[in-house]
Amino acid sequence: MGRDYSGEETLRTVYVEAKSTGSTTSAGEKRHQEGKGLDPRVDPKANGVIRRSKSYKSDEIFPGKIVLFRGTAMLVETRLDSTGSMKSYIDTALRVLPETYKLVGKALKRYDPQIITSIFGDVVDNYILCRSEAEMDVRIAEQMTLMVPEGRGGDDPEDPQFGFFGGAYLTYCEAVELGLKSYDFTITDTDAHDEISLRNLKRVFGEEVIQKCKENGYEIDEHQLPNTEQIAHDLMKRTHAFVLMVNDHSWPIRYWSNIFGPERVVLLPKTSLIPEVEAAIIGLTEGVLELSTLEDFLVENGTNRSDAVAIKRAVAGIPLGAQALLDNFEKIPLKGAIYASKDDLWPIAENEIEEEETTGSSTWD
Repeated sequence: MGRDYSGEETLRTVYVEAKSTGSTTSAGEKRHQEGKGLDPRVDPKANGVIRRSKSYKSDEIFPGKIVLFRGTAMLVETRLDSTGSMKSYIDTALRVLPETYKLVGKALKRYDPQIITSIFGDVVDNYILCRSEAEMDVRIAEQMTLMVPEGRGGDDPEDPQFGFFGGAYLTYCEAVELGLKSYDFTITDTDAHDEISLRNLKRVFGEEVIQKCKENGYEIDEHQLPNTEQIAHDLMKRTHAFVLMVNDHSWPIRYWSNIFGPERVVLLPKTSLIPEVEAAIIGLTEGVLELSTLEDFLVENGTNRSDAVAIKRAVAGIPLGAQALLDNFEKIPLKGAIYASKDDLWPIAENEIEEEETTGSSTWD
């Protein structure tokens, strides 16, 4: 069928094996030490630059019928600060990835959830940004092990704005093309620089970055580049974007509240609760969870009651049901829809194949 629908145990195995080498990102670090640069799978300038999250339509199971095998592709990008003391957060994210896989899958049950993981540093680093492909199987974990968290930073404001740029202008998600928004999370403990330079933009995304934006439908003037605030504004046009703060320092919270709005800045109760917080935000945004049911949902899925209460308090101010308010929310193609062509956005018929015939073995279900 062309994809490996791996489960939580497979993801956990990747973490354990990577950790046994001393560092979960030793594969990426070794490549850097050998002078090979980033692996193409996590190099933002490689593999066509534009990250694509496309729905899996197949005629392999039912010859003559092109079937939406798992639901409309819905992208979740998590962007991790890797500067200074935040360097270890890629390790944390990989360790809790099985929980992310399980909980996000439940919050996005009607879709085909796909994940991009990014880490960002500072412009003084060798790599300002590492960014994976949009994946939905064991390759999520494998690509995380190829990243290079340098833990330097240079100064206090960091440079996630290059990651925002990729999310806003160099990403394709089928759900977005159909009129919904995807999900975007930035995890950090500080603020950002307010500008980007063309030189550093080309360092991250390659010499053809402006042309690639145009190819993806965005006209960017290289002589008047958008600043961080404008990039974030454009990111929010196509994503439900949130900043997850790992501490309660007042200045960064004020900074990000001015950029994204206070309703999109969430204080993480614990860094180990990234999966639970992301799933809570997604479920509440989709309308599949309500604040009154959130605690029970989390507890039923293994969260202790005190952490569930803290998560509910942290996310209570987000825009509840924002996805469900979009015009095409009820029209989104579901698993089993029939298409005339694999490249078509909209099906010719809905759910003509029995659901159990298109059910895979992934915990996304």
